[in-house]
Amino acid sequence: MDCVSTVPKTSGVYALIFRLDAPLELRVGRLGRRTLPAGHLLYVGSAFGPGGLRARLARHLRAQKRIHWHIDALTSVLSPVACLCDASGRRLECSWAQRLAHLPDAFIPIPGFGSSDCRSGCAAHLIAFPPDSAPDLDAELNPSLILTCHEYTRSNRNRSCSWGIASPKSGSQ
Repeated sequence: MDCVSTVPKTSGVYALIFRLDAPLELRVGRLGRRTLPAGHLLYVGSAFGPGGLRARLARHLRAQKRIHWHIDALTSVLSPVACLCDASGRRLECSWAQRLAHLPDAFIPIPGFGSSDCRSGCAAHLIAFPPDSAPDLDAELNPSLILTCHEYTRSNRNRSCSWGIASPKSGSQ
């Protein structure tokens, strides 16, 4: 089921959730070659351009793309296991990143990742958690839409992911 087509085209914010079973070395633009630790990674971004959330998430899920943003270095080699969205059109990107960064066990694996244009003082928009840590993201961020990846296969040229929609426990922020 292609649930990205059901994501609204409205503006909003999102958090991509990744799981790394082993450390991963990446070349991240001007930040250089960096190693991401095993565990859970959350990237917070916004979609206020043409096509809104639907277009931005579809781009992030494509393996083949021009590397433009820091997150492209990660999504070109690894697919997210879930995505939380807020389609209210409110600019909550920095609020979400700062809330996540202040949770117990949270740490910034690459300072400046995803926050080069941030004016709110965020250390990064990529937050990491150890493998054994499981923050309650639904309660913390109160998203309006949750997408989860049920299956994932990847070859050098193709990726296949079956996405499903889950209802958040509570309404939008």
